Amino acid sequence: MTARRKAANGAGSIYQRKDGRWCGELYVTEAGGRRARRQVYGRTRREAETKLVQLRSKADGDIPLTPARLTLALYLKEWLTQIVAPRVRPNTLEAYSYNAEKYLVPDLGKRPLAKLTAREVRLYLDELGQRGVGVRTIRYVHSTLRAALEDAVREELLEKNVAKLVRPPVAPKVERQPLTIDEIRAFLKATRDDRLHAMFVTIALLGLRRSEVLGLRWDDVDLGMGTLTVRHGLHRVDGALRLMPTKTVRSRRTVPLPTPVLESLENHRREQDAERKCLAEHWPQSGFVFTTPIGTPIDPDNGSKIVRAALRRSGVRTVRLHDFRHGLVSVLLGLGVPPRTVMEIAGHSALEMTMNVYAHVTLDDKRAALDKLGAALEEG
Repeated sequence: MTARRKAANGAGSIYQRKDGRWCGELYVTEAGGRRARRQVYGRTRREAETKLVQLRSKADGDIPLTPARLTLALYLKEWLTQIVAPRVRPNTLEAYSYNAEKYLVPDLGKRPLAKLTAREVRLYLDELGQRGVGVRTIRYVHSTLRAALEDAVREELLEKNVAKLVRPPVAPKVERQPLTIDEIRAFLKATRDDRLHAMFVTIALLGLRRSEVLGLRWDDVDLGMGTLTVRHGLHRVDGALRLMPTKTVRSRRTVPLPTPVLESLENHRREQDAERKCLAEHWPQSGFVFTTPIGTPIDPDNGSKIVRAALRRSGVRTVRLHDFRHGLVSVLLGLGVPPRTVMEIAGHSALEMTMNVYAHVTLDDKRAALDKLGAALEEG
């Protein structure tokens, strides 16, 4: 072994290993304050010297040096419990935890955090696709890693977020067609005698999110004033139903009740009062507007199944519960309602979402627009 080259204090040392590679060593202060010895390697002395100079430059310039023993698995555990848990909604934490435990930790967990590269992330996402993992799942895994590494950058554990440099696969866009006004009219007419008819009317005419409509309580409804205030959403978290604050500040909103919604809610309250009297003390005092026949809240997944089953019984095209929301926004915009007003009714956080994500343009819309253009040209 070649003797170590002497250098000034703090400059590090360089020597040749038995395998022929050159090694540079330097004591540095890692992020967190721990003093540790770092090695860099090269096939030649010059390569090792260059890397050592770069390492020394980072150390002298107060650029954060990730602890060498900090693996991705150890960091993700710290990230989920100390950084994510206090600031995100439980269902978001659950999703992050699932992606970490199911994919990131088993596959990349042993990798030192500081050595993770953009190429490695790209190859890993490609590998997930080859294993048959769906595109949407791959995108969720990527977004979890990207969020984790972004916090590592904020805490000066990393210089850059390598996951942001990687483009995840693009999920095929599914063009969904919400129910037309005629279809909604047929659906509501066919379900007039259903005990949850008021829920169908509320979904179709107000475009509430699934969690919002199932999380409604009578305290949120003012039948006298004809208004409804969205304050909460009902979610299943860790196996239990939980009433949680709305997704964003803008999601919390008060909307006026059009006559069909108001009348259906008034009828629904009378029918629910009768159900409550029949069960007497066995009826839970939860205060939910829409419940099961025994007064318990409706599980979100069951809510979707109830709507789909009602659509099938009605002989109407089956769509997702969320598609009613899409359809409402598109119809309101098509009727000439100002986009800002539509945004407030839907509780969107940004006008861009109202215009680009939820506004569906039908063939009839396109035909009407071009007919207007044709008429204008003929007049000229």
